[in-house]
Amino acid sequence: MNDILWLIGGASAGVLLTTVVVAWHWRRWQRQYTEQLEASTQIQQLELQIALDELAEKNRLLEQQSMLDTLSGIFNRACFDKRLQNELNRSRREKTCLGLVLVDIDHFKKINDTHGHLAGDAAIQQIASELSAGLKRSSDAVFRYGGEEFAMLLPGTSLAGCIELAEDIRQKIGSTPLQIGSLSLTVTLSAGCYAAVADAHSCSNDYIAAADSALYQAKYLGRNRTASANAIVTPISKGSLNEN
Repeated sequence: MNDILWLIGGASAGVLLTTVVVAWHWRRWQRQYTEQLEASTQIQQLELQIALDELAEKNRLLEQQSMLDTLSGIFNRACFDKRLQNELNRSRREKTCLGLVLVDIDHFKKINDTHGHLAGDAAIQQIASELSAGLKRSSDAVFRYGGEEFAMLLPGTSLAGCIELAEDIRQKIGSTPLQIGSLSLTVTLSAGCYAAVADAHSCSNDYIAAADSALYQAKYLGRNRTASANAIVTPISKGSLNEN
């Protein structure tokens, strides 16, 4: 009888030991599996974040490219329209002056007709570069408005400040011939300036129309000059003004 009890006790101890060993291996396997799963999840999350960052960067570059003029490399008209509206809102909110300068290359058609369109393209590129270099602050921006016309948006700048900046750039460009291959080309600019604090009724077209009117006045007065929206000239029809 004692032998039987001893055998039963030994068997029970063996089963218990086996159970303990199996349970230990099971917990060890669970722990390793959990660690591997967590590591795999972290890697997947990291890979996902990298992919999202790359996608965001590609989208940023695409958006940036969509805002650039392909010929001149500066901001395009679509970017100007968006930026002008944003700056109008800020001017209205902060009650600060917003300046706008429209710049036109004088007699640009003659450049194309005389020297060819490649020379005209090169002139646009160099003028765009000079306009960008002439900006005073990081908040200022220059845009290709269309054809041979450019726009400079100057937040926080008074009318006097707009005129001073436009004159500095105009005089520098007019006194330094552009070098286009073997061609030395003297180019002059006309500029129209407008600046005001936006109010509840102000809109983008108000600023554009005022600066455009000033630009027209500069051309009417003989080109190669800067005019402001408040300048007084003898009214004439635009049709009577020679091209460019």
